[in-house]
Amino acid sequence: MKPIANSQLTGKWYNIARTRNFFEMNFVEIFLYISIAYENYLDLLYVGVKGDRSKVLKKLTLKILTKNDTVFIILKKGIFRKRFKILTFDDKNGIMILSDRKMKYLSIFSRKPTLSHETVENYLKQIKDVDGEIELFSNSIV
Repeated sequence: MKPIANSQLTGKWYNIARTRNFFEMNFVEIFLYISIAYENYLDLLYVGVKGDRSKVLKKLTLKILTKNDTVFIILKKGIFRKRFKILTFDDKNGIMILSDRKMKYLSIFSRKPTLSHETVENYLKQIKDVDGEIELFSNSIV
């Protein structure tokens, strides 16, 4: 995979699909706002929307790391650190697929709030060894 510049990640990203996990299970919608912070770091505002439309906000710092043709995103908040591998980054179509190293957590993000079911299925076919069921956000699929 080609290196990714910080500027390619900035803006709003919609979570279209993900594997189930305890932290996000009550959310009906998730999106991220990413902006340039300083030097090689980005600010990430994570927004989880519950069924009653209340929101959970988390602010984290993000850094892109490229190692042996693999691109990682490292999230930081205080002593918390989590590394995600970018499996797919399609800048032209505004698609990013992230996974943790064990493939237990996987998310598909899009620059658009909705994607066709066919498009999502095509991206999912490219992913192997996912440990868990992938859940699609119904309001994100047309």
